Amino acid sequence: MSNQVHLSRTKLSILSIPRDKVWLFTAPILKLLKQESSKNSPGLGQESESELDSDDDLSHSELSDDSSNSAISDVVASQENLARQKSDNGVDNSSKHAHIAPPPVENEVESSDDEDEETIFFHFALTPNECTVICSSTVFQETFRESLMVCQKLSYDDVVAADRQFINLQVDSDGESNNSSRILELTRPLSENGIPLFFLSSHFTDIVLIPHNHKDEVVRILTSKSFEFSDVSNSYFVKTEAENASESEDQTTSTSELEDKTLSLFQENGIHPKISKSKKLLLTGARPGKVKDAIEKAAMCIGSGFLPDYFVMTRTSLNELSLILPGSARKRAAMGFDFKSIIGSAQDIILPIDIDLRALPLDLTGIVAGLASRILSSCEASIEMSYLSMARSGVVMIPEENLSCVAQVVKSINYGP
Repeated sequence: MSNQVHLSRTKLSILSIPRDKVWLFTAPILKLLKQESSKNSPGLGQESESELDSDDDLSHSELSDDSSNSAISDVVASQENLARQKSDNGVDNSSKHAHIAPPPVENEVESSDDEDEETIFFHFALTPNECTVICSSTVFQETFRESLMVCQKLSYDDVVAADRQFINLQVDSDGESNNSSRILELTRPLSENGIPLFFLSSHFTDIVLIPHNHKDEVVRILTSKSFEFSDVSNSYFVKTEAENASESEDQTTSTSELEDKTLSLFQENGIHPKISKSKKLLLTGARPGKVKDAIEKAAMCIGSGFLPDYFVMTRTSLNELSLILPGSARKRAAMGFDFKSIIGSAQDIILPIDIDLRALPLDLTGIVAGLASRILSSCEASIEMSYLSMARSGVVMIPEENLSCVAQVVKSINYGP
């Protein structure tokens, strides 16, 4: 089957926040979600009760649109006041830690088509140690500038706004199931050429973020690796004939080199990937017609501070909102996500493998891909992995049924064979 890779024109900014400082950004995050909840695809209505799958999952009453928006607005105002009070008590160190200032926006006034497109994609991710927010650079400037200035005044130099802009590659596969190998195949030549990448797996598609200033180089690399530009599909690259034997041999060699480089970095910097066996997660998505409700529920959880260790929300289109939620039905229901509001099977539990990257430079390449590649090459069974790249950490998520094999691989990485 063929793969299609859509190269978006939207410039994205990335913000990394330590988990213990997320409260400083609650107001702008809620503003972002309030804007997102107001976007709906024309003609897409709510599902009828008969269209929803029956399930014995716990139910949770839903707030009305008016009460949800009112509550979100109240929390936004409260958080803004709190942030201002903190800022007023701080010392102005704005000449220091310039890397937390919002990145510049190129060509702020662009075509209306670009403006329409850039209002769609956003990503919000929480892990035990970090929060990452990704949205269009224009929205980023409008929404997060004030909170970043507060962080400058308080000398919070561990709050990091990436100093470059990114664009995203969305990978479609025509029903192909081996997503893990497909993503590694796509990104391996990019990592080999020193291009920083962020991996984001969603329920609907796989996403790879690349620096905007490397766009031409990425196009050149992909076209040299049997991808062709298609005007008909609007900047999609379509994989052509199967690679010949010599190309496959080259891939095997480069895969081994990438794995060895990653493991050497782990050893040199004391990095030990850790499987969080007790943190069972579910990669799912909002049902059609329930995207607005899902965003509002997430906003209420963020505003109240009621958040699990892992929570991810990724919007790739008006109708598609991917979610990573607790694997426990009770915990999901407490957040407002009963099984009538999400899609997929509640039995498809995944476990996170956390990689602490704080000891490494932000623009180091191939870390998540290197670990994932070693797992795939070491386990006999086919493993469908998901990925979550943060600025200071990385997460590879594996199906629960593959725990035994993967645990052996991680153990050999940390302590030797």
